[in-house]
Parts: sequence; structure tokens; C-alpha cells
Amino acid sequence: MIITTDPDVSRLAPAWERIRDTSPADEAVPLVLDCARRLLADPGGEEARIWVSGLVAMSGYLAWRPEPEAERAALEALRAAVEALGGRPCPHDGHPYEAGMGSLEDEVWNGDTGLLTGTLAAPDADVETERVLCPANVAGWARLATDVIAPLTVRRIPVGAPESHHDCISVLSGIVNDYPYGDPHEDLKHEAASLPARPTRGVLAGYLVTMNATCWYAASERITDRSVLDAMIKGVEEAVLLLEDRPCAHAPGEHPDTGDPDYANQVGYFLRSPGGRAEIAEYYGWDEEDDPGEESEAPDAWVCPAFLRDVAEETLGELASGLRSFEAAHGDGAATGA
Repeated sequence: MIITTDPDVSRLAPAWERIRDTSPADEAVPLVLDCARRLLADPGGEEARIWVSGLVAMSGYLAWRPEPEAERAALEALRAAVEALGGRPCPHDGHPYEAGMGSLEDEVWNGDTGLLTGTLAAPDADVETERVLCPANVAGWARLATDVIAPLTVRRIPVGAPESHHDCISVLSGIVNDYPYGDPHEDLKHEAASLPARPTRGVLAGYLVTMNATCWYAASERITDRSVLDAMIKGVEEAVLLLEDRPCAHAPGEHPDTGDPDYANQVGYFLRSPGGRAEIAEYYGWDEEDDPGEESEAPDAWVCPAFLRDVAEETLGELASGLRSFEAAHGDGAATGA
């Protein structure tokens, strides 16, 4: 619920909430640019929470093929807010944005951040209001929005993927380690069909890495239903079409090694949320206090389109080989049963 006495915000907030990944640019871009401009004008001021809230509300659009000008403006403003607010002293042990991270399973926040509720905390405000309006909480939301729009480019996000993602890791870990807990045919087909129509960069990268981690099992004699191979091939081919045509910014050797299916399976789901990506960053020792140094791999290379095209090509090659072997053993029928 929006509770504010500012008539301008009362008018803008419902418009922000209507912006989604399907919104046309002529509707979304003016709102994004206006919100970003206001935040950048005073990223550490009392109204910063309002404009951060607006950009969080529109992050579904910004995470899916936004106009370059809108993306640049939003990221510049959000990063300025993180810089201005993130280092201020704070007496709280935790903040509401951390609890909200568990609801970012598909990376798009559709709830109420609480940042538009009321005015800045008065000295006698209740503890929960203080936590909501605390500069550290505002900076936290700005970090989350930045990481959804440009994965693995912002630091100091709390570690912790959504519980459902850990459940998926566990299921697929059983498969890639050749000890499936359930029916691997159904589990792999379910995973192959799990990509949203308009995935964020993190979700798209995670999907392709997961497909790569599990493709060897799907291509093996352990799978006796051709529909598993067909579903995975279809899913990967459709995912490749969604990759952006961005140049690779990484030096030789900076793309990750996906040779360990169990590790790649974990990364495949960690890539799909800010808290999960924080686990990747922690693995690389990448935080605000430390210089990344001479790492052989760059954490943000996991979402590099060039890297992901190579991963997809390898995955499709493995699946095609498995399909040929399946046809040689069973003919070209759709399935033989599990």
C-alpha cells in the first residue's frame, strides 16, 4: 500500500507498478528516466527511498531488453544511491530487503518494498518503520535492483539463494552424481520446460548452465525416453535465441570452467537470484574490501553471452550425440518408457 502525502508520488507510483517486462518502451522509458534523474540529483537525500522504490518496481522491464538509455540511467542512479547510503552507520541487525530476497525466485519483484510507506522515521517511530526507512535498507534494495539488471556487478549482497532453488540443486545433484532421488526423466523434462518467456539475464544464464550440467546424463543410456532429449534440445535452442548480442568483455581464460557437472549444477541455480550470485561472488572472494586480483576466471563471465553461446553449443552437441545413440538403439520412436 502506498501511503504518502506527496501528490506527485501518488500519481507516479501506480504508473511504476504497471511497468512490466511486456511494457512498451514509449510507456516505460520516460518513467524510468524521470525516476533515475530524480534519484541521481540527490542519491543520499530523504527522498532517495522514493526513487529507489520506483526503480525496483520497474526492474522487471529493466531486466528484459530495456532501451540502452533507460538501462544506463537506472544503473547510474542506483549505484549512486548505494554509494551515498550504503556506508552510513546503522544500529540494526537486519533489514526487510533481506527477507524480500526469498521472494525473488524469478528475479522480478512484484511486492511492496515498504519504501513509500509514511515519512522518514521520527525519533519515536516503531522499530519496524525504522528498519524499513533505514538508509541501509534503501541501499539494500538499490543493490538488489542493480544486480537483477546487471548480474554480478554489485557487491555486499547477503548470501542466500531462495530455498526452492536449493531444493532444485538437491534434486539435480542426485542426477548429475548418478544417484537420482526420483524419476530423472520427469525431473529433466521439468527443468527443460522451466525457462520463463522473458527471463532475466541471471535466470537465462542459470538455465543454460544447468542444461549443460545435466546433458551428459540425458545423453547416456540411463535415459530410456526420447522425449527427455527432445525437451532439452528444444529448451536450449529457444534459450540461445534470447541471448543478447553483446560483445565479450573478457580476456582469454576468464570464462568459467564447466567441467565439473556437480559444481555447474549449483552455479546454474545460484545464478538465478541476487543471494545466489552472492554465493558465487563469495566463492571467488569478491567483496568490497578485497581486490579481485589476478583471478583466472571473472565472476561476471558466468552471464557473458559469448560464454553462454559456447556452453549451449557444447550442450546441444552432447544432446545430439545422445539422440543419435538413442535412435540407433531404439529406432526413431518418440519414447520407449522409463
